[in-house]
Amino acid sequence: MHLLSITVRCWCHRGDSALEDLVLGMDERAVRDDSNQLSSEEFDECLAIVCCQTDHNCFAHLGQIVGHYKGNAEEVWDRSPSGGPPMSGGTYEMKPLTRVHRVPSSLVGEFGDEGINPEQRIAVVHYLLDMG
Repeated sequence: MHLLSITVRCWCHRGDSALEDLVLGMDERAVRDDSNQLSSEEFDECLAIVCCQTDHNCFAHLGQIVGHYKGNAEEVWDRSPSGGPPMSGGTYEMKPLTRVHRVPSSLVGEFGDEGINPEQRIAVVHYLLDMG
């Protein structure tokens, strides 16, 4: 019997256009940053919390990483005032599983360099799935 192992990673948009970048990526089914590097063995077994923090609010949606992005990654965020996330990271195709929601700070906890801390991610996944 083969047990499926699911990894929950966090992609975090930063800067003045973070929420816009999050939505542009979701519309194009793409995600990237400069900290998440996945191997092909992790595709389909990786859930992505894509988030941003604006003022005191955290916005996020949940997706499943299904492979490398097949389109032109430079065009995904070409309408963003900031140019989108750093190009140094890999761009992955993501199947959105939920809409974008504001996530209560009580669930997010301390917003760190990795976005939502690993200890809080499962609670955020459940929240996003419940919200749809």
